[in-house]
Amino acid sequence: MRYVKQYQACHSPAHHQELCIMQHTRTLTLLIIAALTALTACNAQTNNKHMQAKTEEEKQPVANNLATRMPVPQGYKRVNVAEGSFAHFLRNLPLKPAGSDLHYYNRQVKERKYAGVVVDMDFGKNANEQCADAIIFLRASYLWKTRQYAKINFNFTNGFKAEYAKWAQGYRIRNNKAWVKTHKADYGYQSFRKYLNLVFQYAGTASLSQELKPIGRCWAADIQAGDVIIKGGFPGHAEIVVDVAENEKGERVVLLAQSFMPAQEIEIFPQWFSPSSNGTRLVTPAWTFYSPNANTLLLRRFKSE
Repeated sequence: MRYVKQYQACHSPAHHQELCIMQHTRTLTLLIIAALTALTACNAQTNNKHMQAKTEEEKQPVANNLATRMPVPQGYKRVNVAEGSFAHFLRNLPLKPAGSDLHYYNRQVKERKYAGVVVDMDFGKNANEQCADAIIFLRASYLWKTRQYAKINFNFTNGFKAEYAKWAQGYRIRNNKAWVKTHKADYGYQSFRKYLNLVFQYAGTASLSQELKPIGRCWAADIQAGDVIIKGGFPGHAEIVVDVAENEKGERVVLLAQSFMPAQEIEIFPQWFSPSSNGTRLVTPAWTFYSPNANTLLLRRFKSE
C-alpha cells in the first residue's frame, strides 16, 4: 500500500508540474550563462580590437613634413595649395629628421642640431651650390619631376639661355654662347644634374633676378610659395618662400628657405616671417632685404606661376 501511495505521489499532476518548472529553470539558467559568456567574449574581442587599433595608431610614425615640423602661429592657418603645383611641391619637400645638423658643402657642421629644418635633397655638396642655385635647383627639380621640360631654362650671367630641353636632346654648350650636338638624348636624372651643375657655375642672383617678374618691394598681399625675395648683384642674396599661412584679416606670414656662401645644404629658417609695416623691409637671419624706393622691387615670381 505504501508503494502504491509513493507511485501515485510521484506521478501526480503536482509532481509533474514541479518537474517541468525545474527543467524550465535549468534551461533558463543555461541560456543566461551562455548569453553572459557570449557577451563577455564579445566585449573582450571589442576591447582587444580597440587596444590593437590604439597600438597600431601609436606605431604610426609622425609625418616628417612642414605641417608637423613648423606649426603656424596662433590665429593663422595654412593657405590651400593645388596638388601638383610648385607650392604643393615646396610644402612637401623631403626633410632630414628633427635635430639634424646643418652642413656646409665640405661636410663641416654649420650648426649642430639645427633648430630649423634641413631639406633632404641632392644639394649642398659642391662649392658652387649657393643661394641663387638653391632656388634654381628647387624650381628645376619640380619641373623635371612633373616632366615640364620645356619650362626648365635659366640664363647665364652673360645672357645666354641654357635650355634643359636642348641639353636632354644631346646638345651641349660651347664657350657659353652656342649649342653643339655631341650626345645621345638623355632625360635621366644624372644628365639633368649635370645640366644643373653647369647652370650653377654660370648663373647667380644677378641673372636670376632678371628672369623673375617683380610683384612687390619686399612683400605683396598675395605672397605665395615659390615667390623669391632677391637682391641681385655681386654680392647679392636670394631666399625662397616655401609655405604660407593666413589669418582672418587676410594677413600672411611665410616660411623661407636658403643656401648661402660658403655653399651649404638648403635650410628652412625656424620661424615665420612678416614684413615691416610698409612692406619695404624684410629681415631674416641671413640678410636684411630693403627697398629704398618704389622702383626697387625685391619680391619676384617665376613667370610661369
